Amino acid sequence: MEDNSYKLIIEYFEKTISDDGLTELQEWIETSPDHLAQFSETIQILEASKSYFKQPVNPEEAWAKIQAHILREEMPAAVKAPKRRWLSYTAACLICCILGSVVYRYGFGPGAGEAYQLVSNLNGKQARFMLPDSSIVYLGGGSQLKYPKKFNGKTRAVDLDGEAFFDVAHHAEQPFTVTTGDITTVVLGTSFNVKAYVDEHKVAVTVKTGKVGVMAKTKGHNEVVRYLLPDEQISINTQNGLYTFSKTDAEEVVSWINHDFIFHNTSLKDIARSLEHHYGIEIDFTDPELSKVRLTAKFRNLSLQETMDNLALLSGLAYTQNGKHLFISNNNQKGGKIMK
Repeated sequence: MEDNSYKLIIEYFEKTISDDGLTELQEWIETSPDHLAQFSETIQILEASKSYFKQPVNPEEAWAKIQAHILREEMPAAVKAPKRRWLSYTAACLICCILGSVVYRYGFGPGAGEAYQLVSNLNGKQARFMLPDSSIVYLGGGSQLKYPKKFNGKTRAVDLDGEAFFDVAHHAEQPFTVTTGDITTVVLGTSFNVKAYVDEHKVAVTVKTGKVGVMAKTKGHNEVVRYLLPDEQISINTQNGLYTFSKTDAEEVVSWINHDFIFHNTSLKDIARSLEHHYGIEIDFTDPELSKVRLTAKFRNLSLQETMDNLALLSGLAYTQNGKHLFISNNNQKGGKIMK
C-alpha cells in the first residue's frame, strides 16, 4: 500500500480527512477491488488497536451512543451522497468493529479470572508450539510469551519479552495482538517477527507475509506508528521513542528459527547479544571499542566454536572461552575476568 493512501485512511478513521482527501481516497479505492479490501482490513486493524488500549467508562452509555449514532446517521454529507456508495460498506464495517470492541471490552475480554499460559526459554533454548487459535509460534532463547489458554472475546492478545516469530491463523473478526511494553503489533492473519528484549530497550517488527499495524502508547494515548507490508521493518528505541523504517529481507531476519544467523553491517555488540540468546553463553569485550566493529556475515547452523572461529576470522579479533563465558579481545591477546 502506498504511504499516501494509508495516510488518507488514517485521516478518515480519525475523522480529520479533508474533502480533497476524501475524493482522492475514493478514487484510490475504486481503481481496484484489492484497494477496497485493504481499506476494510486497515480499518479493522486500527479499530482493534484502539479497542485494545481504550478503557471503558460506562458500557450502557457507550451502547446508547452507538445506537444514537446509527439512528441520527451522523456521517459527513459527502459520505451520504450517492456517488459515495462505497463508503456505506465501510461505515457498516466500522460500526461492526465498534460493536465488537464493546462486546470484547465489557463481556468477553481478558479478565482477572482468566487462565494464562506462560512459555519461558532460557538462553540457549528454542521452542516451537501452537496457540489455542492454531497460530504457530517460534520462541527464541531468553524469551517468554504469555497468552490465554482460550482466546475469548474479540482480540487474541499475547505478551512477549524477547524474540518470537508468529505465523498467525487468519480470523478477520478476531485480530491478533502482540504487546511488548508500550508497543503493540496488531494483525488479522500474517507471519511476522518481533524482537523485543526488555533490557535492550528496542522493539523490532519485521513482516514476512500479510499486513501489520504497529501502535505505541505515548502519554496515555494509543498512536499508529507505522503500517507494515512484507519485507518491511520498523525498529523503535523504547527509551527515547525514536524509530527507523526500512526495507529488508524477512527470510533472513527470521532465519534464526532454523539456527541460521545473517547479519548485514551489524555491530559486534548486537551480534554478541544474538549469539548469547541462541547458544546460552555470555560474551564480554576486553575493550568496549571492539564492540563497535561492524560485520556482514552468515552463519548457517554452526556449532558455537565454528561460529566464533568464523567471527574471529572476519573481524581480525581473538576470543578466549572459559566455560560458557567468552571474551573478545584484540588479536594475539587472551581475555578473562577477575571475579570479586
